[in-house]
Amino acid sequence: MAANGNITRTIGDVTITRMEEAYGPAFPADVLMPSWEPGVIADHGPDVIAQFVEPETNLALVSVHSWVVQTPQKTILVDTCNGNHKERNMEGMGGLETDWLDRLKAMGVQPEDVDAVVCTHIHLDHVGWNASLVDGEWVPTFPNATHYFNRIEYEFWNPDITDQTGLEFNANVFDDSIRPVFDRDLVELWEGNDCQVDDSMRLELSPGHTPGHNIAWLESGGERALFSGDAMHSPVQVLKPEWNSGFCIDGERSAASRRAILERAVEHDALLLPAHFSAPHAYRVEATNGGFRPVDA
Repeated sequence: MAANGNITRTIGDVTITRMEEAYGPAFPADVLMPSWEPGVIADHGPDVIAQFVEPETNLALVSVHSWVVQTPQKTILVDTCNGNHKERNMEGMGGLETDWLDRLKAMGVQPEDVDAVVCTHIHLDHVGWNASLVDGEWVPTFPNATHYFNRIEYEFWNPDITDQTGLEFNANVFDDSIRPVFDRDLVELWEGNDCQVDDSMRLELSPGHTPGHNIAWLESGGERALFSGDAMHSPVQVLKPEWNSGFCIDGERSAASRRAILERAVEHDALLLPAHFSAPHAYRVEATNGGFRPVDA
């Protein structure tokens, strides 16, 4: 998937920049969203759906990116993509050699300048850059950062605690992207329903996609943004919030979390910043006749 460039948004005194690892047509629509049916095109119009799913191939447009959040107090990364040199079971996500880290440095953020890394969940494409391969050893990419993991999530993916049978798609991720930061005391395992990262950002449990999946609320100057992780993968799920992704562990809870997120995004007029949405990647959400629609932000 080819790079599609960065975008920058401001929320009060906070600057948010999208740092892309990859972008383009990826999964068939009915793989990314198993409930997919062509009637959604007629319901919402071919021009609308074509922004999210290629009509020629029926492939969903998918982005893999981090959000670089610069608050008055901290430099925070939300999700860290796939990373380089990782051994992965999912095609196209392992053995990568991208210039993601070089581009992060080029925008003025050195690895040692990062104060916090927020991982919405422990899937391969959200934690990869936590650690880099140096002289054959996985070492923290951001040596001064506190890495925030929900304890439920951490324990679910820890093979020393939870049997990983049936979860082989995520093999090796814990050992090459979580242990290296945990073993160096760079991890905060937060519990309960929320966790304050700094005065601007708060984490909140939003389970379903994974047991400890969480979202991040940002508030500054009376404005709000919502980093929704993988609560939804495509803007099509804003139109059809009952549609889960093919990667959701608990579909019922995932759908409930998604609808709650969309309702609150409308209520607070929050800028929606998911982890995988197609261009323009940042959206507002409007309520329409009992449903929702994504609006280019």
